[in-house]
Amino acid sequence: MDYSARLITRSCTTGWADWVHGELWLLPDLLVRRRLTLQETRAHKNGRTVPHPLPEAQAASLPLSEILSAHPTNKVLALDTVAEARLHRGIMTDRLTLTMRDGSCHKLLWLKVDPAYEVLCQALEEPLGQRLKKD
Repeated sequence: MDYSARLITRSCTTGWADWVHGELWLLPDLLVRRRLTLQETRAHKNGRTVPHPLPEAQAASLPLSEILSAHPTNKVLALDTVAEARLHRGIMTDRLTLTMRDGSCHKLLWLKVDPAYEVLCQALEEPLGQRLKKD
C-alpha cells in the first residue's frame, strides 16, 4: 500500500451503546475504525475532533491486523464487500450503516461537527455506486 489514508473523524462510535470514540480512517478501498481511550473521548466534548486540512498518513503505517485484534469495536471494512451503505444526517450525530455481502451489519456514528459525512458522500460514490444511499 503506497497510498494515503485520511483521518475523517476522531469521534466515531459503533452504536448507541458504545460511548468511547475512535478514529475513522478512509482509504481508497477500506474504512478503518480504531478505538481511542475514555479520556480522549471526554476531551472531545462536543467539538470538532479533526483539524482542517484533514490529517493524512501512509496507508502502510496503519497496522490493520493489530487494530482489528486490539478491541472488539475496532473495524477494518473492505468497500468491495459492502452490499449496501446508508449515509444519514442527524441532529447531533451522522451515521453510516453498512450491510456486508456476508449479511453482517456495521454502524459507524460520529459528531456532526466533524466533516466525515461530506467526505464520505464524495469518496464512497465511485466505489459503491448505487449501493450507496443518502438521507
